[in-house]
Amino acid sequence: MNIDELENNLDRFLTDLKDDELADGSLGVYKTNVNQFVNYLKENNKSSFDKETYINYRNYMKDTKHYKIPTINKYVVILNKYISYLGHPELKIKQLKYQRKHYIDNVPTVIDYKRILRAAKKNDIQAYYVIQIASYTGMRVSAICNITIEALKESKKNDDYIKILSKGKYNEVPFPAWLRREVLQYAKDCGIKSGYLFPSPRNKDKPLCRKTMWSKVHKATGKAKVDLDKGHPHAFRHLLGKEITAELNDDQAVSDILGHESKKTTALYQQKTKKEISKILNNFRFK
Repeated sequence: MNIDELENNLDRFLTDLKDDELADGSLGVYKTNVNQFVNYLKENNKSSFDKETYINYRNYMKDTKHYKIPTINKYVVILNKYISYLGHPELKIKQLKYQRKHYIDNVPTVIDYKRILRAAKKNDIQAYYVIQIASYTGMRVSAICNITIEALKESKKNDDYIKILSKGKYNEVPFPAWLRREVLQYAKDCGIKSGYLFPSPRNKDKPLCRKTMWSKVHKATGKAKVDLDKGHPHAFRHLLGKEITAELNDDQAVSDILGHESKKTTALYQQKTKKEISKILNNFRFK
């Protein structure tokens, strides 16, 4: 397959994906991934590629770029989709196999969470409320970015469910009444009467971007002297899932709260951390 075919049809491919209502963020990932493959081929003086070259690229991502296997597999899925779109399904390759971890990584403890929250409240009140929302609703970062004052107020009449446009579709997410009151008071104190709860500092008509939101939480984590790998908004979604799973012992309820489409995802929160597994074994004795 010729490189020109990869390059010249990319815009058409992305347009078709957009017509299928793929989110802009996902479109960006598709474009970056295809261009990265094209650059790899050019750097290796190849004007075309076959299945062997494609496999070599997959190995390059693993052995040279040191990408994690789930990331590599995501890129392979994207490239396979594009290659099939161009009419060359015979060039598709398989994803890498790997053993599923029997523990979960980088989930803050409740003590970590409280330390990060205190640091955020002292240094960046915006980060404080981002953490609160992530921890008590399980909302993903993209959804938190898109919270509006109007949606918050409407949730009072909607059984404390907030409607959010995220990833190209509207979702309803449970939002505790006490938290709604707190964030609306925060908005009032900041003079935010309508629009996004967390507006961009450069353009009030746009939301704070995910990268900035992540950076704010990351900085609060550093201030709290907690492992930085535990300091990102999605980590608090994991914390909620883990703690509420232990408390409820009801997979369906946890699945509904976190918006999981598969119960396999919910089951991940029943896994222990490495530290918890070690503690169990250290305390275990045959009776």
